[in-house]
Amino acid sequence: MKVTINGKISNEALKSILETQKEKTKTITDFCKKEKLETFAYKDAELEFDYEQETKPKQVKKVEVRTHD
Repeated sequence: MKVTINGKISNEALKSILETQKEKTKTITDFCKKEKLETFAYKDAELEFDYEQETKPKQVKKVEVRTHD
C-alpha cells in the first residue's frame, strides 16, 4: 500500500487519513476474495494499492510403504 500526502499535516489528520485508507484496502480485499480475483490494482489521488491473492501451500500427505521380505 502506498499513501501520498502533499504538504504538512497534524498527527490527528494523518491518523484519520490512514484509517480511511485502511478501510478502503479492506473493502478492496473483501471484494477480491468474494469475486475470487487473483490480482487487482487500485489507484486514486491518495492511495495506491495492489491486491494479490494469498496462496496457501498445499499439504502433501506422506505415505510410508514397507515391504516384508
